Amino acid sequence: MAGYQPGNGPPAPATVAASRASGAGSPATEMARSEVGQFVLSAASGTVVALAGIDSESLRSMVDATEPGGTLRRALFIRLVSAPTTEILVDLIIDLLAETALRLWPRWFADVDFSGCRNDTLGQIAARAIAGDAAARIAGLSAPWAEAAALLALRGAPPRVVRTLPAIEVAQLTRALGGSGLVLVIDIGAGIGGTSAVTVRALEWIAAHAPCGVVALFPDMPKSEPPLDRILYGARQVVAAEPGDARLNAERAAAPLWIAPWRGSPHPLSEVERRLASALRDDNELAPLFAFNQSVTTVRGSRPRVDLVWTEGRLVVELDGYGSHGNRAAFIYDRQRDYELSLSGYTVLRLPNDEVEQDCGKAIDKIRDLVRLRQRQAMKEE
Repeated sequence: MAGYQPGNGPPAPATVAASRASGAGSPATEMARSEVGQFVLSAASGTVVALAGIDSESLRSMVDATEPGGTLRRALFIRLVSAPTTEILVDLIIDLLAETALRLWPRWFADVDFSGCRNDTLGQIAARAIAGDAAARIAGLSAPWAEAAALLALRGAPPRVVRTLPAIEVAQLTRALGGSGLVLVIDIGAGIGGTSAVTVRALEWIAAHAPCGVVALFPDMPKSEPPLDRILYGARQVVAAEPGDARLNAERAAAPLWIAPWRGSPHPLSEVERRLASALRDDNELAPLFAFNQSVTTVRGSRPRVDLVWTEGRLVVELDGYGSHGNRAAFIYDRQRDYELSLSGYTVLRLPNDEVEQDCGKAIDKIRDLVRLRQRQAMKEE
């Protein structure tokens, strides 16, 4: 891979050096679970911060439920894999960024849409023009890289542009994914042991070269010993869980990659949502009614994020995997959501993921039945 010299590890960023001077390794600050989502999305670019006391699946749910407000900042969740060297680990992370970018295609940079481009001569010209326009208005985006990456994605290939230095590649890919900014949440897992130096150098290198914050997620806060002490300044320890404080989703939990929060369209990393969205697009009756991944305000003041909603008809569709109710807290949480939505006049239809995958037509028929029922009820009320 171009850009690395064998045997030379990535340098530590200035932010890490500043952390050491400020007293790295000080005790972690406790944080309420209700604050975790906003904390992750606010992670400063160029920094690495450690977070412990919460599992990756619960954290994904909490970030997904966080209102993005006026920002399009997102968190990309990555499960770390072991590697013998920092260079190899960084390259694996770049591979995952490129894979995610391909999954997000044809929408990059949050609001740039390539969906009108086909993989023919005119489509390629159009894609290069759109990429060039994006580079002209997005700070730090390279026009040559954006154009070459768009052509790769147009062919269905991960956008790893040949002869691009890793530092440039990681910076450009995070811009493609991040909208107004990106936070990489890297699930370290247990037992990194002898690979801790490789891991720390990789995280520092990513923070130094990509316009993103890095959150290192540990199952338990590690001891403040070299080399992990370098990333423990400003660490947060999440307080113990309370019943019903997170909704787990089986597809989210199983995915090695996840990006959140996501609003307004089917999640690009959810095969179930994409399959259902494709079926809805082909249905003239239902297509104009529904929107994916919206927040709904209830009479109790809560704003749950729902998978699919027909706002005018007060109909919510939730997609559930078997593992969505794998513990008592998740089960109680979903029952409370359904209660608050029902109290607010919504009908809630829960569709098993397996049903959508195996018989999407049956799932569409169920949605249609409830749409027509709600329409009849509305006519009677007039």
